[in-house]
Amino acid sequence: MALSRKAKISLILAPIALLLLLVAWQGATVWWYRGYSEGTRTGTIRKLSIKGPPYCKYLAGEMVLQGAIPGQPAEVWEFSVDDDEETSPLVVALHENEKKGERVTLRYRQDLGSLYRCTPSEYFVTAIEK
Repeated sequence: MALSRKAKISLILAPIALLLLLVAWQGATVWWYRGYSEGTRTGTIRKLSIKGPPYCKYLAGEMVLQGAIPGQPAEVWEFSVDDDEETSPLVVALHENEKKGERVTLRYRQDLGSLYRCTPSEYFVTAIEK
């Protein structure tokens, strides 16, 4: 039994339409959850490193947050940055603060719901507060 021309076109366009619907849904999800939370964290930057496979490098950072109560264990907060070029003013400032070992306040953005990103962290530092 031969399929009509209309049935053949429908069989070709249905998977394409489903794929486009999936892409639109993922795009809307990323847009909706970008900047889900914004805030600041204060602590000491203890580590900055470039991680990831050759096709997907990113800057990973760790900040130690001191507890309010003496003797309370320190919390480690992991973050990344959007622009991880070594010459970026933000990255240069992060490296300087890591070397000094002083307390610093970082302004960040939290992005949720990303289908794929290089960094496992959902926190992205956007600025250093003086």
